[in-house]
Amino acid sequence: MRINCRAIVGVLVAMVAASMLAACGESPSQDAGAGQPTSNKPKPRADGDPLPQMTGAVSAGNSSSIISVHFVLNSTPVVNQALPVDIAIVPHREFVSVRAHFEAHDGLALTVGDNLEPVQPKRVDEVIKHQLVLLPNHDGVYMITATVETDGSDGTVTRVFSIPVIVAPAGASSAAPGAAAAADTPASRPAAK
Repeated sequence: MRINCRAIVGVLVAMVAASMLAACGESPSQDAGAGQPTSNKPKPRADGDPLPQMTGAVSAGNSSSIISVHFVLNSTPVVNQALPVDIAIVPHREFVSVRAHFEAHDGLALTVGDNLEPVQPKRVDEVIKHQLVLLPNHDGVYMITATVETDGSDGTVTRVFSIPVIVAPAGASSAAPGAAAAADTPASRPAAK
């Protein structure tokens, strides 16, 4: 029996997209305040910059109204090529400290940046910057898990976020890098010659 890798990647992409859409439909938490809509979109910073080049990581719960994680891939993910990933953690409440641990799973090696040591945000919505460097070992769809721990008035709370990465085979020519690799749709494929 032959396994069609393209079909498997397509199914995985659909699963990632479905999980991202499901996260967008979460109901507002009690923490968000009655009548106020919540969103996974980054909130504007004090200087007016809403981190437009970044994508919101998928929250395991309705955590993004309390603290959000955003990312951008700095090159197209390709097998055996270092992949820098810029991370922005934005606390939307006052916290005494914020720390994070990043973990890559099968097919990705995390070579730099697995831990963000405790940071003491000076104000709400202050962007905490961090960078990871990944080394993809195989093509396919992978997840980076970001575990963010906060210390604040509600004690120590751990929240989990997922960052999807779609890796192209070595030697594959791809479109420009983006916040997250796009699903393989007819509109994204090159025209047949």
